[in-house]
Amino acid sequence: TVLAVVRRTLPYIRICLAYFTSGFNTAAVDHEADGSTNNGIFQINSRRWCKDLSKKALNLCRLYCSDLLNPNLKDTVVCAMKIAQEPLGLGYWEAWRHHCQGKDLSDWVDGCEF
Repeated sequence: TVLAVVRRTLPYIRICLAYFTSGFNTAAVDHEADGSTNNGIFQINSRRWCKDLSKKALNLCRLYCSDLLNPNLKDTVVCAMKIAQEPLGLGYWEAWRHHCQGKDLSDWVDGCEF
């Protein structure tokens, strides 16, 4: 089933995305020209997904951007999964489109057991 494929490939997706967005840095913050920030291991943007203290934002993940910098990844993963369910899905991430999409990602977890 489709759900089984998604569950099997989810670790690959997360690892590839985390590597190419932040280099696995949970505290990464990148400042964009428009004043927004990309936050945490998945570089989730403040324009749409989280609340930045200095700006109004849609805050679709219903959390502060600083919550995305926590080494406990629960909130970050929940937000990333919410983004992945949106119409653009993983396409919201440039790193996904350029480095992960359409590639065999199984090498990312070679030797790991899930």
